[in-house]
Amino acid sequence: MKIYDFKSREIKPGRVIFALSLNRKRLTERIVIGKENEVRLILNGGDGEVYYNEVRPFGSLLFNFESDKNGEWESHIPVLCESYELKYFFGAARWNKVAPTSKFLMGKYNSGEPSAMFAAVRTWENYLSCFNMNQATATLTDTLLTLYKSFAVYGDYIPWQRESAHALADALRDGDSQVELWYPVAKRPFETVVALSSLLPVISYYLYKVEEWQLVYLICKHCKKNFIARNRHHELCSDECRRQKSVTAKREHDEWAKSDKPERDYEAAYYFWYNRWRKIRKNKAANPDAAAAFKAGFDNFRKEAVQRKRLVERINTEEKVFADWLFKQQGEADKLMGEFEQGGGMCHNK
Repeated sequence: MKIYDFKSREIKPGRVIFALSLNRKRLTERIVIGKENEVRLILNGGDGEVYYNEVRPFGSLLFNFESDKNGEWESHIPVLCESYELKYFFGAARWNKVAPTSKFLMGKYNSGEPSAMFAAVRTWENYLSCFNMNQATATLTDTLLTLYKSFAVYGDYIPWQRESAHALADALRDGDSQVELWYPVAKRPFETVVALSSLLPVISYYLYKVEEWQLVYLICKHCKKNFIARNRHHELCSDECRRQKSVTAKREHDEWAKSDKPERDYEAAYYFWYNRWRKIRKNKAANPDAAAAFKAGFDNFRKEAVQRKRLVERINTEEKVFADWLFKQQGEADKLMGEFEQGGGMCHNK
């Protein structure tokens, strides 16, 4: 990735853009930030140097969008404007004046959140480009207020609130709707929405697609984070959460089983059968009838054992009766194993 230089004193050719592509099939979002020609190369399957290029879970931009409740971004506008007054006779003083703002923008850029990264880069680009303009202060102020408006408008809402859509609609009516739509081509399979001066149209586009595709907003039952899914049957937001949930469930089951004697006895008997079946399964072609008999016996054992264990748990049937039955079933497993071995079933293990 290319690193942006917030100490640069000259603007390089080309406009910095924010490009968003949504993959409906895989439910992912792809965001690319960089000079327009480089972004086009990347999205068309080529190589290019950009500031950001990531594929993330669908909805990540909506849930992690930069928020500016305290007006921190806007507080740097007067500093940048005041530095213009020092440009003719006090060049060094000018750059010293904007050093805190440069540091602030670098911090936002290093946050890794694309909405903040784009705003940071565009802020410095706009600052440099307005330097020699007539009415530079007014022009810079207008462009930065437009750029930061999304942080105040959308940052205070959550996507599924009606207030979000209303606030966006009001803001867009104020003239912040400059956006481009790049349609799919052979090497660019997805429609791409491109922001130039404000992220409000991008958010509006995103919310529209969620509604058009009839997706739903959910909260992961494991990590408690918001996510978007195709329907309400999904409980977990990612493969990692599914893995962690499985590990947690296994740990909880093991801890419970340690304090539950019928469960411990059942698991011991189950693995007694299972370990023998695993050996038979590898050599079942040598004695298929005996192998089938063992498998049928194993299936019957599991079915009846589960039923008996439930009786112990629900109506306090004597644990000893259950334990004695399990012990007898181990004898049945040994008997069926012996019949398999007598028929030459373990010859492949020699």
